[in-house]
Amino acid sequence: MAIILHLDFNSYFASVEQQANPFLRGLPIAVAGKGRHSIDVAMAHRGSQRIRIDQLSFQRSVVTTASREAKKRGVKTAMGTWQARKICPEMLVIPGDPKKYGEITSRFMAILRRYADSVQQFSTDEAFADITCASGGDYLGATILAQKIRADIKDECGEYCTVSIGIAANKFLAKLASESKKPNGLTCVPPHEAEDFVLTRPLADFCGIGRRIEKHLERLGATSVATLRRLPLSLLLSEFKSYGYFLFNSARGLGSDELEAIDDPKSIGNSYTFPHDLKTDHEIYQNLLALADRVAWRMRKQKFIATHVSGYVRYGDFGGYSFHRRCKDPLIDGLEIANTTWEVMKEKIDITQGVRLIGVSASGLLPIGGSDSLFDKERRKARVLQALDKVTDKYGSGAWQRASTMKTSFKERVSGWHYDHES
Repeated sequence: MAIILHLDFNSYFASVEQQANPFLRGLPIAVAGKGRHSIDVAMAHRGSQRIRIDQLSFQRSVVTTASREAKKRGVKTAMGTWQARKICPEMLVIPGDPKKYGEITSRFMAILRRYADSVQQFSTDEAFADITCASGGDYLGATILAQKIRADIKDECGEYCTVSIGIAANKFLAKLASESKKPNGLTCVPPHEAEDFVLTRPLADFCGIGRRIEKHLERLGATSVATLRRLPLSLLLSEFKSYGYFLFNSARGLGSDELEAIDDPKSIGNSYTFPHDLKTDHEIYQNLLALADRVAWRMRKQKFIATHVSGYVRYGDFGGYSFHRRCKDPLIDGLEIANTTWEVMKEKIDITQGVRLIGVSASGLLPIGGSDSLFDKERRKARVLQALDKVTDKYGSGAWQRASTMKTSFKERVSGWHYDHES
């Protein structure tokens, strides 16, 4: 029987910031996404001392991660920064630094691969590790190995970068176990304790049961794991289709112990919420082109061409529309992706409403055999793109820009699988 670890960083982005900057330790902080900002003077308390800090004041931004100190005061992830500051006026808002987080994630994954038989990254700050062989198939050995991993994370990522760890026979149980004791907890659930352990957890803790599913279960009379177990499989399948199997099995502590390889992407895209609404065709196209160049670079880096493009526009009132188009010829250049997208977008867009967000995505991805295979008829373009890609790989996504996009400026994302400077 497999032994699976689930490791989940606590308050990840905020903890990394506190590790990097000793002056932030012990203070309520929130890492925020992009947004309009100005310089404010904030007064923070450390013990009996009052500290003056000149800091960024964010508008149109949300809390990506709150530190433990901020969470204790009621600040939550995805809360607007203005709302969080009302709850916790002394909270410091820190701009996200994706490259810093990417470095810690890389160290984290390297540590896991050092010990585990196989590893599956589940998100930026969490992963599964199969340690069946590494632990000798013994849960005491697994607990000792987990402590070694934790010690290495402390040494190589920093003492403020703590993880909660769950140990169990499958991924569902391991994740549920890691969620049960935070921060910095370690919970081991041997197979003979699995069913009883699951009974102690609320349904909201199950990975895969969101608020909508929870309400649906409530209508069926399932408000706990015990009551969920009473629902027959036939009813769950009729109400939830194939998802009913997950609900039936998870209520009994059953799940997969296979770590999944990351498949090729179905699409590659970029979107951006602007600090002010865009109100001219020229400004919208400039930003669309800049986004398309980033999409094209990531496609080339992963050796794909695109046969479809799609776009999305959101207005200042949060309304919007999306569209999808099949390309006559495969695309790999940002200018071609932008122009194909703009042909559709310009016919539908209503600039009087002000554009808050633009998204562009390439799909129908096909692998290219070699670096020159796509460009037999356009060798000059191939040489230019390859040279630009080398510059981007070395210096990051902002290393070069087209003259027509010089007035665009994108701040990097601080969550998700990949950052703008990565593939």
